[in-house]
Amino acid sequence: MSSPSTAFRLFYPDTNTLNAVALHDATGAALTPQTIADGADDPAGFKSKVITFAAASEPLFALPTFSDPANPVALYLCRDDSGVFKKVLDETVFNSASPGRPTIGLTALQEHLLFVATDVGGGIKTYAVKAPGAPVVLIKDAGKDPITGLDLDGNTILLRWSGVVPTLLEVEADIEDITDPGGYFPVAFSNITTYAESTVGLSLLKADSQIVPRDGLGHAVNFRLRYHVHGDAGAWVGVNNAFITYPLANPNPPTSLTVQLLRDRVDTIPDVVKVDWVKDPVSPGTGIEIFVTDHLGKKHSLYASNGPELTCRIENVSRFIVQDAGPAVARPYAFSIVSTNLSGNSTATSAAAPLNITSKVKAVAPPTPDEIAGTAVEVNYATLKANVFADVLSALGSLPAEGQSIVNSAIDQSVLKIKDVVSKGGSVELQDFGVIEAKWTKERLARNPATGAPVVVPAYRSLGFSPSIGFKTGTRNGTILTDVQAKPA
Repeated sequence: MSSPSTAFRLFYPDTNTLNAVALHDATGAALTPQTIADGADDPAGFKSKVITFAAASEPLFALPTFSDPANPVALYLCRDDSGVFKKVLDETVFNSASPGRPTIGLTALQEHLLFVATDVGGGIKTYAVKAPGAPVVLIKDAGKDPITGLDLDGNTILLRWSGVVPTLLEVEADIEDITDPGGYFPVAFSNITTYAESTVGLSLLKADSQIVPRDGLGHAVNFRLRYHVHGDAGAWVGVNNAFITYPLANPNPPTSLTVQLLRDRVDTIPDVVKVDWVKDPVSPGTGIEIFVTDHLGKKHSLYASNGPELTCRIENVSRFIVQDAGPAVARPYAFSIVSTNLSGNSTATSAAAPLNITSKVKAVAPPTPDEIAGTAVEVNYATLKANVFADVLSALGSLPAEGQSIVNSAIDQSVLKIKDVVSKGGSVELQDFGVIEAKWTKERLARNPATGAPVVVPAYRSLGFSPSIGFKTGTRNGTILTDVQAKPA
């Protein structure tokens, strides 16, 4: 607490000398004393300055100038109540044996902005340290060493909040899982920045210390922040459930890889390859993954395991190269292996030489009865219009000179009209053909494949076609039928 007065005393250790002092109130405004003089009868180990004002004033902060600026000492600003010296802010009596919290120094970062005053009446106010506003924790990987290119240890943890004077911030973390028996622990930080010198200024700092163990697993971490101003601490403000992963170092690659072709492909009988490997004794990782690269340079994953085995048999490696026609040709396949853990892979270890394995030949589908009979044809849009024109000409016997254009336009406009109706949610029924219509899906809940977060898939319009009974029956029978003809009597 503090209350206005005309007389103050400024105590400080006698290991230095106070040449001058600037005094300020709780808003940072400068206060000019009427007199400043050396004090008398100072307690052992202390010097003092007697400060008087012409009218009652309320200095709360002092900016000193010492004869030895390289070795500053603490200041204890006290109000003189008839010879009893009560420390400003907390109203306790100054005791040289336990001087308590020193008066803060008014720095260029305006530490006075960290205090908020509450008037309790009778000219007395209480002062409390403000809490950081709306803190946010940002986690990113520490990246790679710019010289060696190796992964840097730990995570980069950025803390951003509304407030000033980040140098006076305290940060603690609490790992919320089985690895955390001790609760909150202090976090050292660096790269301190304030972007605006105001009560709503944005501040940022970086913590580079290891927060979670290097186990490659994700951990939920709670952070809390508060200001600690030379003995006065504010309220903690928390940021809960920040997710941090401290990656494992990549393992060493297997020391050797041996491959042997036990059986080559013969027609539909697949090939079999025996693979043997030796793990690195120092950093083997927790698993392995085996790859093969075909003669076209494409890499394929063949086998993965987190078990203790050092050998396996892999079938049907040649499936990656399929010939359109025989005879089958042997192709080279280059094998490689990497060690794995939860965080990454090692570099690859390759077999001494590729294996030549006979390729698979694409199976030839037997022709359909329509293909054998020669009735199955593929008709594109232009051919369709030409065929329709020929049929119309044959049916009518003759057409005007622009007959081709008239038929083409009629077909085009028919297609456009169907698309126009259906695209707006409608349906078109074509006699002896079927119904082309729009159908709406239902809104559904799905998951984001990248993050796993639930997302709502809205309803959308899709296309449907229902053939008529004449179209279906005629297609099955290999003839043209109307709906009337196809219906049972």
